[in-house]
Amino acid sequence: MTASQQPPHTSAADPAVTTEGPPPVPTARPFKQTERPHPLTPFVRGWLVFVALAIGWGREIVTNAGDDQITAGGLTWILPILGIVVVLAAITGFVAWYFTRFVIDDEELRIETGAIFKKSTKIPFERLQSVDIIQPLAARIFGLAELRLDAGNSSTKLRYLSRSKASRLRDYLLTRAHGQQASIRDLDQQAAASVFTDLGITDQPLVKVSQQRLILSFLLSSEWLIPATITIIIVVTTAAFGVVPLALGGLIPLLIGMVSLIWRRVIGMFNFTLAESPRGLRITRGLTNLTSQSVPINRIQGVKVSQPLLWKFLGWHRVDVDILGYAHGDSENNESNASSVLLPVATLEEVELAIGRVLPGFDLDAIELHPSPRRARWVRWFDFWTLRYGWDDRTLITEHGWFTHVRDIVPHAKTQSVRIEQGPLQRLLRLADVGVHTPRGPVNAVAHQLDEQTARELALSQLDRARAARAAERQRRAIEQVRTDDHQGDALLAAFGTGRDQLLGSGGESEVFAIDHDRVLRLYRSRHEAPRRTAAQLQPLYQSWAGCDIGLELPMIFESGERNGRFFTVDRRLSGRNFSGWLQHADMAQRRPALISFLDATERLQQLPSPVPGFARLIGDDAPQQFGTLVELLSSMLRGPLQSSRTQLERDIAGVAEVWNRLHGDLAQRSVVPAMVHGDVCPPNAYLSQGPEGPVVTGIADFSTHTVHADPLLDVAGALIFLELEPYADAAADAAWLEAVAVERHGHEIVRWIDVYRRFYGFYFSNAYAFDSRLYAWCLRQLSR
Repeated sequence: MTASQQPPHTSAADPAVTTEGPPPVPTARPFKQTERPHPLTPFVRGWLVFVALAIGWGREIVTNAGDDQITAGGLTWILPILGIVVVLAAITGFVAWYFTRFVIDDEELRIETGAIFKKSTKIPFERLQSVDIIQPLAARIFGLAELRLDAGNSSTKLRYLSRSKASRLRDYLLTRAHGQQASIRDLDQQAAASVFTDLGITDQPLVKVSQQRLILSFLLSSEWLIPATITIIIVVTTAAFGVVPLALGGLIPLLIGMVSLIWRRVIGMFNFTLAESPRGLRITRGLTNLTSQSVPINRIQGVKVSQPLLWKFLGWHRVDVDILGYAHGDSENNESNASSVLLPVATLEEVELAIGRVLPGFDLDAIELHPSPRRARWVRWFDFWTLRYGWDDRTLITEHGWFTHVRDIVPHAKTQSVRIEQGPLQRLLRLADVGVHTPRGPVNAVAHQLDEQTARELALSQLDRARAARAAERQRRAIEQVRTDDHQGDALLAAFGTGRDQLLGSGGESEVFAIDHDRVLRLYRSRHEAPRRTAAQLQPLYQSWAGCDIGLELPMIFESGERNGRFFTVDRRLSGRNFSGWLQHADMAQRRPALISFLDATERLQQLPSPVPGFARLIGDDAPQQFGTLVELLSSMLRGPLQSSRTQLERDIAGVAEVWNRLHGDLAQRSVVPAMVHGDVCPPNAYLSQGPEGPVVTGIADFSTHTVHADPLLDVAGALIFLELEPYADAAADAAWLEAVAVERHGHEIVRWIDVYRRFYGFYFSNAYAFDSRLYAWCLRQLSR
């Protein structure tokens, strides 16, 4: 089939939305229409200024109500000042609103702010950890809401949108954050959430905390009883001696603290509802300010269940959680911020229901808890009988405290590190504490006062359990993802008259199935970030190569669309068989000539024209995008992977910063004319046919977001070093032999640049630590050379 021909597939039974006919080759970044927040945003953001002015003005009027000089003396000088303040506040709010723009569509999430110093924040969908809706009192009055986006160590606020729009965008962003494909247009007809609870028709309430229980539990808590008792004692004592005014210096801070506590614990937690949404848990709360917080289950790192002494008689408990990306301690639960409180007060049945959602499948009651040795009473005489710990194959539990009994629960897979602590007295008594670290938060799992030998065994075995649990978790998620993809893809395969028995190849981004002799169906995995955008960028690029004859078959996209949440393309079927599969069964006499043809094919790719001159990214976010130098381009390519892998690399490679600096120093010395670079030339992306003198590589497929206009040695180095990843016994030896062939062709200078690009690819694919341990191990080897 020629490039200009369209595929004969015209199934009337296939309702998939398709696009046919390639658009023109892009020469500049497409312009996108941006939006501003709601026009009332300046007023809502400045409402505190207006309220303060109103109170001050009212006080002046009341104070001087009987004064003849109110107009001439008192207000004549203050009104101009108040007017200036009002005008300045209005101008500041308007400027902030006018220069705030945002784009939230199927391809990107971007927020731009700043009048003088411009700031553009672009957040990849997969980096979003939570999306919350905040409604201060003034915003609620006008039906507006703030969208708060949490992406790890950074939090971005979008103030203010209409409440219905904020709700729709929240649901769309959470869908994309969970790796599911969706179109923002699909949510236009979504029913609005409740004005009072922000719960939609798909949200199922699990626990509702009544106002009576919330207030009574607050009055019986030590947080309230201790400062209230101290205040009463001070007032009674000073009143008895007639020196109340002298005590005001101590009473006023106490009273302010008590009011603040009431505001956070009662007003802020009023109408508290824990609900189950399609994408995790949702917490809504607040009397004056409404906060709707999304709690992704997979980001919960630990659970804390506490019970103050006076709550025991009523059977009440409190549940807090550690959430990855939140940095709140026990008392940092502001009424307008994300909270670590899962339930402020709950019965035992409600606690078990909530923990069952947070830790599904965990059988905590079956875990045997062990007490600390009796000699621990010399150190913890006040609560030694409450010190217990235990574990099973999935979680660790510690308990302590009698005035407030605390149980900390940490799944092994969430363990970050383990420490052993031993003070002087503990050393004399042969005791030690074992602490299990999770992200900063209310959970503090410490097994107190263990026998020192038991403590050492617990610490070492906990590290082993953590490694095993993380490996099992990765395998479980991979299986669940495959099951989801299989279920969604089967109907689409049937619509094209193919099935899983026609699978030609499978990778991290997509699966390829044969339709007929000329076409294949590429079915993108649901976790792929932006297949629609990628296909839209690849289609014109492939079309621009239609008249190029470089001695290789190249890809072509005939059709693209989406169905059942899975994006697909119908591509040209390259002749021959997959090179990777052939290598595993060929002997050395066959492999070596074929590998030379593979190197030849790699070098021919640089003859392909680029739609963008100079160093440039051709596919992906903000593409096409030009760069002034090779270093700038490659640094841009590394920025995304290192956002997720940096912490892991710092743990696994000593001096990784030095490796990074050395890489950039070497790249700065590279002088080269840019050419087309595939970016992922490897045997799985090559196709082999039988030539007159034996098997030869005749096609290269799967151009992608790795494709750039850069140093052509990137592909040459990649072809050599990616060969090491092939699963046949002599792959490493073949890679070394092929490198010698490349050195003979290009000179010994190429050895240096192969080593440089080994380090580049080691960083570039380092985010594989989260999904491919074998590839990540290969990356570590490249960075440790």
